[in-house]
Amino acid sequence: TATAQTYAARSPAPGQTGTPTAAMLRRPIARYRAHVRRELGRMLPDVRRLREAAAAGDLAAARAAWLRADARYETIGAAYGAFGRLDDAINGTPAGLPGGPRSPRFAGLHRVELALWGRRSTTDAVQPARRLYRAVARLRAHVRRAVIDPLDYSLRAHEVLEDSLHLQLAGRASPWASAALPALAANVDGTRVVLRTVRALIDQRNPQVGRDARRSLDRVDGVLASLRRRGRLPRWDAVALRDRERVTGADRKSVV
Repeated sequence: TATAQTYAARSPAPGQTGTPTAAMLRRPIARYRAHVRRELGRMLPDVRRLREAAAAGDLAAARAAWLRADARYETIGAAYGAFGRLDDAINGTPAGLPGGPRSPRFAGLHRVELALWGRRSTTDAVQPARRLYRAVARLRAHVRRAVIDPLDYSLRAHEVLEDSLHLQLAGRASPWASAALPALAANVDGTRVVLRTVRALIDQRNPQVGRDARRSLDRVDGVLASLRRRGRLPRWDAVALRDRERVTGADRKSVV
């Protein structure tokens, strides 16, 4: 039976196949940190519009603003581990909380999602949206001193899309809005950012790895593009089985 070659055997750069050191990843992490601050800065106006639309009782506008804010946050998944409780305040789920969705500790994007889709209530979204805005502002201020572990960072380009498969496409991440497809598109964008920051390190070891990764992301983007209608992606629970299989297959191939 044929066996797969080791990474070292496949690499065209003998002697440069070891795990990247913390020093090697210092600059990529600094670039990614700047990306995170920039995206959080762009997320704040989205959450402000969400807050204002909820206060005005405009359900359609509040939902549109929520989708933009949620997608924005999905572009920075490679740094979630450095956010601690601030991530829970923005992107936490009711899983494990006493009372589940009814828990007073349930907060952030998905608490607002429950109000806007699960309860069809802008009134119920007002206070959670206000708290969400404050949490995003706190996180943006925290990012400069957040510790992003080099080993975690070196793995995240793979794991962000793996999380999409197990959370988004399984319907667990946004059960009320069914926003798996916009989130997946944002995950692809975020993965491209990570890959750009470490491209030089990848190319030193095996340029084909980087090319294969970019082609895999292109395939996911291509499937998503085929599902857009008037520039919008549909709810995941409204996608036909055949198309769901195409999306899931493209995402699975991007993480193997």
